[in-house]
Amino acid sequence: MSHPQHTERPADRAAAEPAAEPNDQPGLATTEQDADESPDTAPEHAWDSRRDLLRHTPGFFLGPSARFGGSMVAGDQHGVSGGQVFGDVILGGSKIEYRFGEDSEERSGEIPSTEVEAMAARFIRPASEPADATVEPEQDAFGAALRHLTEHRVVILSGSAETGRRTAALMLLRAAGTTKYRALDPSLPPGRLAGELRAGWGHVLPDYTADAERPLREHHVRALSERLHADDGHLVVVVGPHPSVHGSFPPVPWQPPAPTVFIRGRLLRKEIGADEIERLLALEPVRAMTEHPRPMAELAWFSGQLADFSQGRITLEQLSALGHHAAEQQVRTWFDGDECSIHDKAFLVSLAAFDDAPYPLAAELGDVLFTLLQKIENPHHPAGIPVFGTSSARRIDLARADRYQEPEETEWGPVLQTKIQFRDRLTAPALLREVWNGHPSARPALVSWLRSMAQDPRPLVRTRAAFVSAVLAQTDLASTMALLIQPWAAGRQFRARLAAANALALTQHLGTPHISRILHDWCTSENHQLRRTSVRGYALIGDSFPEQAIAALIEAVHALDRRGGPPAEQGEELDEIAQSAAAVLLAVGQRPAQENGLPGATALWTDLVPLARTGLLRGFVLRTVVHACGPTDSSRGTGRPLLLDLFAQADPAPGTPGALLRQSLAALWRTLLNDPSYSGAGLNVMRQWATATAADPDAEAALAELLQMLAVSTEDVKRLDYLLEHLPRTTGAPPFDAARLRSALLRPTPPQSA
Repeated sequence: MSHPQHTERPADRAAAEPAAEPNDQPGLATTEQDADESPDTAPEHAWDSRRDLLRHTPGFFLGPSARFGGSMVAGDQHGVSGGQVFGDVILGGSKIEYRFGEDSEERSGEIPSTEVEAMAARFIRPASEPADATVEPEQDAFGAALRHLTEHRVVILSGSAETGRRTAALMLLRAAGTTKYRALDPSLPPGRLAGELRAGWGHVLPDYTADAERPLREHHVRALSERLHADDGHLVVVVGPHPSVHGSFPPVPWQPPAPTVFIRGRLLRKEIGADEIERLLALEPVRAMTEHPRPMAELAWFSGQLADFSQGRITLEQLSALGHHAAEQQVRTWFDGDECSIHDKAFLVSLAAFDDAPYPLAAELGDVLFTLLQKIENPHHPAGIPVFGTSSARRIDLARADRYQEPEETEWGPVLQTKIQFRDRLTAPALLREVWNGHPSARPALVSWLRSMAQDPRPLVRTRAAFVSAVLAQTDLASTMALLIQPWAAGRQFRARLAAANALALTQHLGTPHISRILHDWCTSENHQLRRTSVRGYALIGDSFPEQAIAALIEAVHALDRRGGPPAEQGEELDEIAQSAAAVLLAVGQRPAQENGLPGATALWTDLVPLARTGLLRGFVLRTVVHACGPTDSSRGTGRPLLLDLFAQADPAPGTPGALLRQSLAALWRTLLNDPSYSGAGLNVMRQWATATAADPDAEAALAELLQMLAVSTEDVKRLDYLLEHLPRTTGAPPFDAARLRSALLRPTPPQSA
């Protein structure tokens, strides 16, 4: 099959482009054109839809450790109470009072030394891990900053707010010999800082904004250093991760301790034994929590919860739920306050949709969502997007995400892309649920955004629209069905119907109830578009309940037969049903043995044999066989057809399930080759199979065995021998010797029994 979104191998087009044999009939086209659709939205093959869904859905979503069904804890079901624990809150705060008014107002406040000492009792230096014993103290982030502070009396410490940078600043002052501490007003202009310093004190300037409008220049820092040397004082200026600082006093980046280092240190200070600590760190919930960098406040809170678990105050189930609780709390800090602009929030929502995807897509679609949100908040003013607004580095830092380069699969092959991903895999679904349920005024914009994404020409964008809809449906099935999935399913455009099918498939993966019932009800609906959506949905997830899926597709064939209609339209719908059945059968056959792969496939294929007798069911079965012959296994590098591989893997020993499967496939093939309407397509498939075995001896051996089982009559032998003798030569393909297959065809067939 050929369509604009994909470049397929010849074997993939077996069902779509039958050879021009004398008895070939135009009834097997896998790509139909709706009267209301343009060529660039022509439906793709069902197996391609399945492949794209798996390719473009976030990896964390489909991974076994990220399965949401039955394990996703939402709301407050985790059994853990508590308030806000993020930022620098848990690491200690300062009781500072500011008076605003005249220029003579107080611009600093004392930090009690007892508060600093309490922080020191909990502070963990980055190089305190036993594995880091080779790191000299002055070489770690803390040591480098302390050396700079001792030499110049002033240091600029840069880092994210969540890294515990303020606590580190106070610990630097303490390590430099300070016993009295003051916090300076971060709104002070750079030129006013020196005038606020007091002799003999250690000063911290927290959350100082050093940007292009208010940069810290060299003369500012030198004036501060000169004043501090004269007065025996110290100053730590705490800035963000990307400050604007000029001159010979560059910022010292603050790198907090690794999560495992930090938790181990906190537990040691709670007098928990080393062996018990190692046992705790090996637990799955703890490994998930320490897999990526996290806010120090969050790790401090989790350390306390872990100590409670060690002492039997909370259960393992409650401990496991803490990761979800942390993700939900972080999302609320973004959306409940005013620190993030609407532009920032739109980007965060877009990143949740495009987690583990190219960064430019998240930024581009975030701007689209921003304009829609602006129309709701300020409908009388056009939305203006800052073309060169917040830098990508700042956005990524705000989102607690990582940027990396990784090949992205496209229809032309892998392409290196700059991608972005939340550090915490739980953030994306938590964020989407919070926006949908916690901020319903944003729903109209979100719905419009997702609807436009579902019509995007890029498969990745369309798949992510379905992914977002699936997450929303898990928490609010009724509204998501009414506003998104059902309108898509009833749409006239193929892309809309595919978005609905993808959304239902991913919703089923989440464990949301009633999806199989929705598919079944739509499968025999009077609405033509709902039927087509349901049929495509079975292709995507029918292998989760294969017996029910094939039964529903057969029921759809019966309903199609009862309705009647023009043969061309009936043939197109029958072809879609057969595509989906083939996708289900192939997916079941690819399952490993422990998941009932071969036995399950055997039962399904065997049940099709008696259906291939007369009427529309015969056409359905034969089309299913042809469509199942096209997809190939690219992982082997040989392009082996999946159905031929299933035949090869089946045990030919008499009385085994494998022998029954082989007999069933051979019986279906014989029916196919002896049917005047379908034999041309069957011979075309056989021609491509034979060519595909040129570089695959195992596949060639399997095909030789199948040919022997097909050569029942003299006419069968003559027809297949003629086919092999006149195989076309493909430029650039490995040399193919048809003599071996012809020899196998003419060899006497050993008796076999199922």
